[in-house]
Amino acid sequence: MKRRIFIVVVVILAIPLLGVGGLAIYLLASAHEPAAIEPVTIEAGEADPRPLVAGQPFTVVSWNLQFGAGKTEPFFYEHGTRVRATRDEMDAALPALAAATAEMAPDVLLLQELDRESARTLDIDQFPQHMRAGRFAAGASAAYHRAFVPKPFTDPLGRVDMHLAVMSRGPIAKAERIQLALLKENPVVQAANLKRALLWAELPVEGHDHPLAVAVTHLSAFSRGDGTLQAQIAALVQWIEDRPAGQPWVLAGDFNLLPPGFDKSALSPEAAELYADETNPIDAMIPRFATVIADHLAPENATYYAVGSTVGDRKIDYMFVGGPIEVLEGEVVARYHPLSDHVPIRARLRIGPPPAPEEPNEPPPEDPGEPPTP
Repeated sequence: MKRRIFIVVVVILAIPLLGVGGLAIYLLASAHEPAAIEPVTIEAGEADPRPLVAGQPFTVVSWNLQFGAGKTEPFFYEHGTRVRATRDEMDAALPALAAATAEMAPDVLLLQELDRESARTLDIDQFPQHMRAGRFAAGASAAYHRAFVPKPFTDPLGRVDMHLAVMSRGPIAKAERIQLALLKENPVVQAANLKRALLWAELPVEGHDHPLAVAVTHLSAFSRGDGTLQAQIAALVQWIEDRPAGQPWVLAGDFNLLPPGFDKSALSPEAAELYADETNPIDAMIPRFATVIADHLAPENATYYAVGSTVGDRKIDYMFVGGPIEVLEGEVVARYHPLSDHVPIRARLRIGPPPAPEEPNEPPPEDPGEPPTP
C-alpha cells in the first residue's frame, strides 16, 4: 500500500515537471534563429511606382503601431490582464491606423510592431492594409518576434509574428535584415523572446549617384542596464558608418531610450527603472548624427503616451538623417495618440540641392529702326 502511494505521489510530481521540460524542449526546438545578416523579400504593392527625385521634397514617417490592436486597456506585458484583442477592437483600430497613414501621405513609411498573422490580433496580416492605405508600390518586412509565447500560463499568448517594415511609393532595389544583440537571458526564455533587428532598404533616386538608404529598428525595452542597448546602438552606428560617401540615409524607430538631459524623476519609479544604464547609450548618436526633431526635451515632442493617458511623458522614438539630405520640416504628430502608445514622427526631406531656378527668357532688343534724317 505504501509503495502504491509513493508511486502515485511520484507520478503526480513528475507530470508538471515533464510538462515544463517538454515546453522547454519545444521552445528551444522551434525558436526563431535568424542569421546575422539575411536578405529580405521585396513585396509588390498595387500602386504604380513613383521614384524619389533628387532636389524634390518627399515625406518619411516612422511609427510604432503597438501591433495594431488599439489602446483601450493595457495588455499583460504592460501589467494588464488582456492577452488578445477582440474583433470589435481590431475592426476599429486597423481602419483608423490605415486612415492615419493615408492622411500623413508618406513617400516612405517605417513601421515597428506590425503583426503579420499573430494570434493576439486574430491572425490578421496587417502588412497589405498599410500598403493599400499609403498607395505604396513596394514594401519589405522582417520578423523580430516570431515565437510561441506560453505566458501567461493560464491563457497563453500563443503564436506571435511581429515585424519591422519599410514601405515605399517608389521601387525598392534591395532589403536586408541585420540581427542585433539579444538580452542576457537563459536560453529557454530567450527562445520565446524578441530578436531585435535592423531592417534596411535601398530606394533608387532619380538624378542622384546613390540610392537612399532607409533603416528601421526597435531596440530592447527591458535590458535594465545589462549592456544590451549599448551593443545595439553600436550596431546602428556601424550601419551608418558603412554607408558609402555621398549616400543619403535615414534611420528611425523606437529606441526605448530617453534623450540626453532628460530628468527621469519626472517619471514614475516603475517607468524610471526601465532606463537603468549608467551612461545613456543614445549619447553615442546624439548629437553626433542629425535628427529631424531639434528639441528632444520639449513636451510637445514626447512620443510615448501610456495607455489611458492623453499626455506624452517621454521621447523614446527618433529619426536620424545623414549624407546629402536636407531636413525641411520635422514634427511629432501627437493627434494620433488614441491609436497607439507611440505617436508618429513625420519629416519632409530633400536629397541633394534643390533644382536651380530657370532663367527668365529675356525679350529680344527692340529694333531702333532708321536713324532720323538731320
